[in-house]
Amino acid sequence: MNNLKIIKDSTILAREINKYKLEKKKIGFVPTLGVLHQGHLELIRLAKKRSEVVVVSIFLNPLQFNSKSDFAKYPSNLSSDKKKIYNEKVNILYIPKINEIFSSKKIKIIKASRKANTLCGKFRKGHFDGVVTVLKPLFDQVSPNFAFFGQKDFQQVLVVKDLILKYKLKTKIITMPTVRDRSGLAYSSRNDLLNNKQKKIASYLFKTIKEIFFKAKKNQNKLNDLKLVGKKKLINYGFSKIDYLEIYNENNLSKKNIKKNNLRVFVAANLGKIRLIDNYKN
Repeated sequence: MNNLKIIKDSTILAREINKYKLEKKKIGFVPTLGVLHQGHLELIRLAKKRSEVVVVSIFLNPLQFNSKSDFAKYPSNLSSDKKKIYNEKVNILYIPKINEIFSSKKIKIIKASRKANTLCGKFRKGHFDGVVTVLKPLFDQVSPNFAFFGQKDFQQVLVVKDLILKYKLKTKIITMPTVRDRSGLAYSSRNDLLNNKQKKIASYLFKTIKEIFFKAKKNQNKLNDLKLVGKKKLINYGFSKIDYLEIYNENNLSKKNIKKNNLRVFVAANLGKIRLIDNYKN
């Protein structure tokens, strides 16, 4: 028997969460934009192992898109998502509208930490502000002991950890390694927008950064050369634009104190209008 509760109202959610809190149950939270893929399902399974109650939210957050057209073309399939959630036997699926997340019509934007200023933040102005502005009220409403995120969004994880520190939230972030298909392509909702030819090209994103990682680990004096080689390879494979290919210290997302044990390769590249991100560390 599946006791999934589908909740759209924040007041009803608060009542349900309060019941679990009174029973001293550990709550795990998986926030999503919807269009659930294998990566999301693995996060939900991890949440089930680490928590007694699992809440999944689906909210396509307009604040984290820096163009209306990107928001408009982002895929969505709520009926399919509901079936997947039901099969995973979670406790609560929370599907709020924006007025359930924000009580007042005027939304006060939260400024993301400095770690938001590089990589994706440099190319998607306001993106991480939009992410944390929505996550803060969601964390307040769900009041989770644990929140689960994939390492594909490595920068986002660091920014969310800073949000938790800033507001002294009693939530621990648990991350999971990036889930990939057989070709090595990281699962992403945007993959649904790729045609077969583009999917084949997209698989070279992971192959390229993995190769660069091992070369960079052997020789930290040639990082700039390796980045240039990597960008050229991606263009030759068929990527139309490279926003960035960076080798950073994963702790501070900078070139400071890069060592073998903290080195991580980050990339964002376009296939036509579809932007894909990935990162790698062994």
